[in-house]
Amino acid sequence: MAFIKNFARFNTRDELDEDDIIEYFDIVQSVVSSKIVKGVTDDAKKVAIDVVIYTDEDEHGPIFIHEIVLDEEIDEEEGNAISDELALTFPDLENFTFEASIEI
Repeated sequence: MAFIKNFARFNTRDELDEDDIIEYFDIVQSVVSSKIVKGVTDDAKKVAIDVVIYTDEDEHGPIFIHEIVLDEEIDEEEGNAISDELALTFPDLENFTFEASIEI
């Protein structure tokens, strides 16, 4: 059995605040279902995680990656709907990308 990770990623140059992260999750969740992801805190307590946030960097500076693990891959129409809604909801973000996994 192969491990397949389906995801949606909202990559921004600006760090999102908590309300914006919730808005992003709600946008994705309105189109596709997410998986329940479990995490472990420093004191070994298990918690549910809706959005995983990590950073990367390129020649232009930091990139904030907001990842949601999905139940299944999304199709082009669903991806476009999410991307369009993100553009409407976050018009002040200068640069962002929306990525989704695909199975080949």
